[in-house]
Amino acid sequence: MTVRTRLLCLKRNPLIRRSDRLEAVLLIGAVLLALVAIPFAAAAGSEAYAGGVRRAAEEAAARQEVTAVLVADAPPVQVRLDGVPLTEKVEAVARWTVPGGPVREGVVTVEAGSPGGGEVRIWLDAKGHAVEAPATVDDAKTFGVGVGTGLWLGWITLLATVFLACRSALGRGRAAAWEREWRRVSQDWTVA
Repeated sequence: MTVRTRLLCLKRNPLIRRSDRLEAVLLIGAVLLALVAIPFAAAAGSEAYAGGVRRAAEEAAARQEVTAVLVADAPPVQVRLDGVPLTEKVEAVARWTVPGGPVREGVVTVEAGSPGGGEVRIWLDAKGHAVEAPATVDDAKTFGVGVGTGLWLGWITLLATVFLACRSALGRGRAAAWEREWRRVSQDWTVA
């Protein structure tokens, strides 16, 4: 009998209980369900990637990059006691000209300690307000991989939880059967 055959409890052996065979079937089923879920997780990740690419294209078309001038010095870098900087980016007031429109002033994110009068590149929406840079294709890739991987790992976690709960129940049943058998044997031994 090979090791694989013994592990799967496929041979006729009087020492292999029905619960052992059931546990082997549950394990095989969980592994098969995990493998079957891979294409579904990949499809979900692919769809998330495609949506991210569409979003990146829409944002790139709706936003434009301009140069803004800082009105005052940006707050300095805050440093922990051990000398490690807490933040590298801070908010500061800047002024920019909307292409074909008025001069605006608002809060933008810049490098900590940037001097007043310094130029920074910012992104504007269609109304001329400062917004975050548009999403990129790399962001879409990261999101798609994250969605696919997250879904598959969530499914694996659910399968493992169900398998372990069933295995625990089978173990309790086996322990109870052992207890009943030992009680019966101990009565036979005391009578003899």
